[in-house]
Amino acid sequence: MKTTRLLTLLFFCATLNVFAADTYVKTIPLWPGTPPGAKEGDAAKAQAVALTIKEGKQQPVRKNRRNIRVPIIDVYLPAKEKNTGVAMVIFCGGGYGAVCIGSEGLSVKKFFNDNGIAVFMVSYRCSPFNHPVPLWDAQRSMRIVRSRAKEFGVDPNKIGAMGFSAGGHEAATLSVHYDEPFGYKPIDAIDKVSARPDFSCLIYPVISMRKDLTHGGSRHHLLGANPADDLVSKLSNDEQIDKNTPPAFLAHGTADQAVKPANSQRYHDACKKHGVATKLVLVEGGKHGPAMLNGKPAIRSTQDEYADSMLKWIQARTR
Repeated sequence: MKTTRLLTLLFFCATLNVFAADTYVKTIPLWPGTPPGAKEGDAAKAQAVALTIKEGKQQPVRKNRRNIRVPIIDVYLPAKEKNTGVAMVIFCGGGYGAVCIGSEGLSVKKFFNDNGIAVFMVSYRCSPFNHPVPLWDAQRSMRIVRSRAKEFGVDPNKIGAMGFSAGGHEAATLSVHYDEPFGYKPIDAIDKVSARPDFSCLIYPVISMRKDLTHGGSRHHLLGANPADDLVSKLSNDEQIDKNTPPAFLAHGTADQAVKPANSQRYHDACKKHGVATKLVLVEGGKHGPAMLNGKPAIRSTQDEYADSMLKWIQARTR
């Protein structure tokens, strides 16, 4: 059943592949040298990627990726005359078994760039890596963007985290565990920079790791076959919200059978309980996965939009 769910989720990810107008600037490796938590052979891979970037031969990610061993950020900047100073660090979904940049990331990248928002597209490590490696990559991503905000024309206090599906869990985990090391030991000055997003946008997100709510494949890839109860609770992000959690925008299809809409509802309700600004858009008839509607990113199998509502919400939060 878990395998079937993952394959279904990856199929949805593959149904949309948008090659948007290029505003690519550069690629940044997340880690200097060998990434923490690396597996055998990753040191050589990291060295090779660093050399490719240094020689100017690195190309931006245009497809869905699996088995990412060297995490990177692709930087896309809006035209200077459109720049609002707002940035979005994006984590695409794929059940923690893939990162669906080709199907989910490129369309929303274009939408944000067209509206003056800088995009930092993260190729984060997932399967065969388990928690906390994906979170380490998310924390490092936010710290890098904030530490180099001036270079990219970004306001360091207007940096959001966005995630789709399992990437929504990644962004939500960052939002509630931005300052928890989970065994990570600082390596440089970047680690002194705050990893807290200023806001989050969570699109059909996996939120809970509880069996009755979660997406089975995401839970299995992130936590393993038999996770301890305290870890399940710790990574059920609706249970970890407090008054310092960043404001959250959520969108979820009402007909989503891969990731239950209750995931978004619980996060939204917990935010309200703790006085955190939040907005939930339930998209009528929407199923799981990305689509395009009226030239804007949307949720599969619906004629309702969330993109304009999300943009207005971001603009209100970042004035």
